[in-house]
Amino acid sequence: MGEYADGEGGACCKNGCMTHLHTRRKSLTLALACALSLAGGAALAQDYPAKPIRLVIPFPAGGSSDGIGRQIADKLGGVLKQTVVVENKGGAGGMIGADFVAKSAPDGYTLVLVDVFHTSTPIYTRKMPYDAVRDFTPVSLIGRSPAFLVSYPGFEAKTAQDALAFARAQPGKMTMAIAGTGSVVVDLFRARTGLQFVSVPYRGSSPAMIDLMSGQVNVMITTMASAGGQVKTGKLRALAVTGSRRNPDFPDVPTFAELGVNGMDYEQWFGIMGPANMPRSVVDKLAAAMEQVLRMPDVRERLTGMAMDVATAGPVEMKRKVEGDASQWVKLAQELDIKPLD
Repeated sequence: MGEYADGEGGACCKNGCMTHLHTRRKSLTLALACALSLAGGAALAQDYPAKPIRLVIPFPAGGSSDGIGRQIADKLGGVLKQTVVVENKGGAGGMIGADFVAKSAPDGYTLVLVDVFHTSTPIYTRKMPYDAVRDFTPVSLIGRSPAFLVSYPGFEAKTAQDALAFARAQPGKMTMAIAGTGSVVVDLFRARTGLQFVSVPYRGSSPAMIDLMSGQVNVMITTMASAGGQVKTGKLRALAVTGSRRNPDFPDVPTFAELGVNGMDYEQWFGIMGPANMPRSVVDKLAAAMEQVLRMPDVRERLTGMAMDVATAGPVEMKRKVEGDASQWVKLAQELDIKPLD
């Protein structure tokens, strides 16, 4: 019995018991809060979506992002039995629309269609209004596509070899359209070839494509999601493709590696994200709906028709892609000494 019988020992026992009681009450409170949160999340998932969902396309209407986003929105709305409204918020290489979503309520009612520019823009912009990884919740990847070097049919360089020779013989004369403030694939091309050409920035792929088809610029590195239709109709000419193999839909187009340009490891991709801290139950419901959408024959036909590989739906693959790309472009910026603009 000794030291806790009375005196200071008794006070210590009393204080210890009170502390223990306080700890138990705190634990019970946290457990109750957790239970309520889980119950609330389950209820939210059960009721979701109770109103229209907004899908922000952070580029102007008419481009590949817009076309893909509108089809996904239509099909997703059908699966969820709720309207999915598409809203174009173009500008600043996709930053305006993405920033709008990053600062929206994380309730699953405001989503954004993102692509490779979402992870590459930060290496070109010093004052980013958001973090491309931390300020968003991954929902689902949609598809992946290699990039093609395409040209205006009236450009005197008729093949990829011709374009390379033209740029070598006349440094600074060839013009290259880019969508956004910077393009990692164009910087890769510049670094791997050592060529000097003029980069011409546009607010999105749609206005860049218009100028390319009219001959205002000579070439562009983009995807078949953007240029496939124009290539098939002869409005543009495909010269080369990124990746380790030729694209089966365009078997006559050589890879950059075949032309002696190595290290052109790049792919375009599209996916859906929302603001950070979206409830897991809502993300799961959206991901399950996206899985149904990406299994639809007409969706798969459209994506494969754009030379895209349909992705595995869900947040895991999307998270891996966004984080992997963001890390890859930071390393590229260090390798090529790319300086962000104010």
